[in-house]
Amino acid sequence: MTVTETLLIAFGVSIDAAAVSVSGSLCPGKYSKRHCALNAALFFGGFQFIMPLTGALTAKFLSGTVGHLEHYIAAALLAFVGSKMIADACRQTESGESCPIGEFFSPRNLLIPAIATSIDALAIGAGLRFSGENVFIAAIFMGIITAAVSAVCVLSGKQIAKKSSWNVKKLTISGGVVIIAIGVKILLQYLKIIPAF
Repeated sequence: MTVTETLLIAFGVSIDAAAVSVSGSLCPGKYSKRHCALNAALFFGGFQFIMPLTGALTAKFLSGTVGHLEHYIAAALLAFVGSKMIADACRQTESGESCPIGEFFSPRNLLIPAIATSIDALAIGAGLRFSGENVFIAAIFMGIITAAVSAVCVLSGKQIAKKSSWNVKKLTISGGVVIIAIGVKILLQYLKIIPAF
């Protein structure tokens, strides 16, 4: 997998965390913006790093039992994640996230959103492991990019929310299409229909 493809996957999986960070920045709270941005970066970025490695570890234990189906499973997992992103985007409403009781960016309130927004990364980690890709490098990209995107979205949340160009639905659909395309590429290369590049 190329650096460009790794970056595209990392940006794709960061979109959910970005949307939650923007929504959270609109909630009232006593923490400073920097404090909120740091917590968002640590939780969202941290789980986007951990989840692909967890998925890869699971795939490693299963790899001996699936044999020659590994590349098919990899393509199927990436297609599933991409399709889920597109379906979720199509179901999105414009109402946004509701504010929780207490500080939105407290560790207690961030734990569940951080896990929820990184579930896709778990499947991607498994898919990349089945296809023989370097999951650790991908996980680093996912973690760093999600941390940076989350922090920026917290610091600039009000400005981002006001701009009509900020369209989470379109970004999520684009990310889903990219992840599906990478899964298809992995399968076509395995079947030698297209050359490796």
